[in-house]
Amino acid sequence: MSRARVLVVEDEIEVAATLLEQLTGRDYTVMTATTAQEGLDVLRTFRPDVLLLDISLPGLSGPDLIAVFGGASPGLPIIVVTSAVESQTIARIADHKPFHVVYKPYDVDALDRLVAAAAKEPRVA
Repeated sequence: MSRARVLVVEDEIEVAATLLEQLTGRDYTVMTATTAQEGLDVLRTFRPDVLLLDISLPGLSGPDLIAVFGGASPGLPIIVVTSAVESQTIARIADHKPFHVVYKPYDVDALDRLVAAAAKEPRVA
């Protein structure tokens, strides 16, 4: 089986670097982006199996980010990695399927299991 491709869109460079290191060490092919626009550009060329997305990016956040990325790649499993988010925001973005939320600080083993499971989910547009 080929390595799952994971795109990390995270504006905190240290967090993005940590996720890159942790996931690459667990045998994923990982690309990172620090802005929504950069993430969309990478999404189009890299074609990830899973998207790890911080929903507090400059310019776009929450439901807008989910709509943009979900529209750019229908059915792409999105895992939101966040330190805090309001329950109303979660309710608004939970319409995107498949969809998961992981809170910082996260357990890397649990995140690994979630990414692996999401990568195996059938893409439903």
